[in-house]
Amino acid sequence: MTPTANGTQRAARDPWDIGFGVVVLAFALISLLVWFPNDIRGGFIVTNQVGKPEPGDAFFPVILASLMGGLAACQILFAVFRPRPEAQGSRITADNFKFLAGFCLVVGGGLAVMYWLGPILVATLNDAGVLDKTYRQLTDAYPYKLIGYVVGGFLMTMALIARAEGRIRPIGISTTVLVIAALIFILDVLLYNIQLPPNADY
Repeated sequence: MTPTANGTQRAARDPWDIGFGVVVLAFALISLLVWFPNDIRGGFIVTNQVGKPEPGDAFFPVILASLMGGLAACQILFAVFRPRPEAQGSRITADNFKFLAGFCLVVGGGLAVMYWLGPILVATLNDAGVLDKTYRQLTDAYPYKLIGYVVGGFLMTMALIARAEGRIRPIGISTTVLVIAALIFILDVLLYNIQLPPNADY
């Protein structure tokens, strides 16, 4: 915040916020307009051998770059039109490293659950005589293909929201469930030839 003549402080635009948004937006635009058209041979949506449309080589890179560009544009707009109070002090402290370590722990733990829960559950059910198939054989079968993605994704997302808000709220739980359900609908229903993570690795 910038001091005024009467001793009060006002919010100031953060050049770092604006600069970060500009760099990411420039990268997204260069990717969409220059890099992808000249480097990716496949289209956004292609027709397979049986005449059905499916995502092409450019599908996920274009989606990712578009999302990055949109978020970067929002970052710039918020930084310009909604200045925030300046952070007190600019040194890196032990709290910064604690925050980073906690973030990495949450994300790493969520990804580990996402990757290993399904195979571990299937192996346990095999040992108990309930199943006689490997997880590789069940990567496209309900509910096994969803178990790791749903549980790991929910735990990771909910933990990050709770960490940011300092508590667990019903709105955070419902938002997490809706996001995961929407991603499953997009990746597992609309894009029928795409496997949910981590099923493609098995």
